[in-house]
Amino acid sequence: MKNYLVLFNCTRLVFRIYSQVILFTLLLWPVLLSYLLYPDTFVFSWNEGRGGFLIATVLLLVEILGSRPVIRGPKTGLLIALGILISLYFLSLPFGSSNILSSIGSSAGVLISESWMSMWDYTILAMYFLITLVLIFGKKEWITIGGAATLFLIGYATILLLDSLFPYDTLGIFQFLVPIYLNVNVGILETINHVLNLEAEFNSQTFGNTLVLNRQDGLFVMKVYWPSAGVHSIIIFSFVLFAFLLKSSIPWTRIFIYLALGMFLTSVVNIMRIMILSLYAIDPNSDLPSWEQFHSVIGEIIFIPWVVLYLVFVIFVEKWYHRAKAKMSACDNICPAKER
Repeated sequence: MKNYLVLFNCTRLVFRIYSQVILFTLLLWPVLLSYLLYPDTFVFSWNEGRGGFLIATVLLLVEILGSRPVIRGPKTGLLIALGILISLYFLSLPFGSSNILSSIGSSAGVLISESWMSMWDYTILAMYFLITLVLIFGKKEWITIGGAATLFLIGYATILLLDSLFPYDTLGIFQFLVPIYLNVNVGILETINHVLNLEAEFNSQTFGNTLVLNRQDGLFVMKVYWPSAGVHSIIIFSFVLFAFLLKSSIPWTRIFIYLALGMFLTSVVNIMRIMILSLYAIDPNSDLPSWEQFHSVIGEIIFIPWVVLYLVFVIFVEKWYHRAKAKMSACDNICPAKER
């Protein structure tokens, strides 16, 4: 009987791992296909390329490892049909569909075509993730399985849409934060200048959304708009964090507290990112092409570690909270007995 239970548990574990591999392959087939077709587009640049697909891949891998997918019956045919449809989308881009999407954008008054075209990639992949997860896990459970990766794609597509329609400083509600970021950045740079006694090396000034760095070899001017300031990362971070928090049993009150704190700390991380970019620009060995390349990757490089770090922080706080609550409950049960 004991050997039978061990065999049963091993078989069940193998079947679960097999199902996870099938689900992971099924969901990431479009990512693999687009990489095989357009490898040069997988760059970490805000509104150009599909580098965000790689972040969604990491998030999806983390989520699926704890899932128990069951793929059978008539749903299999629907999943195969979905895989074929999304494959046709990526395959058809060089054969006229991208021109159709571009003409739609021109009719809609799109101002930045790169953001508009990139938005469709993230929208299509998000819809594919959503429909596939709903078919496998159901309308209520899908968000607790693959919600983080899906909401990341939805958030990315939403910001790209806003950037295509309201570029530069036209979206005032987001652009409002940029001068605040730059003024804080100038304060930090001045502090570094004072502490290290580098006044002869550089100085910095800000005028609205423009940061001027006066180096020994000339001026370096950064004109910052809301996407470049990392405002989009605050929104996308909130989407991803919300999806991860839904997997837990944390009450709604604490969920909103963690979200608010996370948004504030993400703003601090964005200020640090701008400071790093400023220090890189001040380096006499740097030039504009190398700075632009560094600028295109630094945000995405910081994003995943920051999400993981904050989630570890939330888990630590929750464990501490429950331990403290358990000790208080134990004390409440023991202290009355001592009094008697």
